[in-house]
Amino acid sequence: MQTTQPMSAAEYTLSSADWDGVNRRMAESDRRVYSLTTFKHQVFSPRRNAGRRSEDRKFPVLDRFETGLFTLAMCLLCLSILDSMFTLTLIAHGGSEVNPFMNAMLQINLWAFMATKMFLTAVPAVLLVATANLKVFGIVRPRSVLATAVGLYAGLIVYELALLSLV
Repeated sequence: MQTTQPMSAAEYTLSSADWDGVNRRMAESDRRVYSLTTFKHQVFSPRRNAGRRSEDRKFPVLDRFETGLFTLAMCLLCLSILDSMFTLTLIAHGGSEVNPFMNAMLQINLWAFMATKMFLTAVPAVLLVATANLKVFGIVRPRSVLATAVGLYAGLIVYELALLSLV
């Protein structure tokens, strides 16, 4: 098997008529070097959060997202866990699950209830983060929906804490 060596600077001095950028690119070795520093820069200070080409911006699904979006998604998941714990505590003290679907899961067993609750919270959170810059119906961005969901969940937690204080 024959390996190609990178071209020297003298080999690059071609006239425009002789230029063959494709073959030149194929002959060059890959200069990228990946390390923990690369990972740190990609996570904490990414250079591109949107599509580079105009056709990439028509359906902007992000592979890198703002830290605030990740924080909102994690808050939503943590509030969902708190909601599950408070709901189970209230049920243990004589309360009942109002949501008929989640009540059916609770009748199956505790694990079905918890798994369904986490699945129904985590999947939409991931989708909302991935499509955060897309305008739904040309009106609202999913990042706003995510922030609203966190606010509503926080209100639900306050309500459940008020119910728990009465027990």
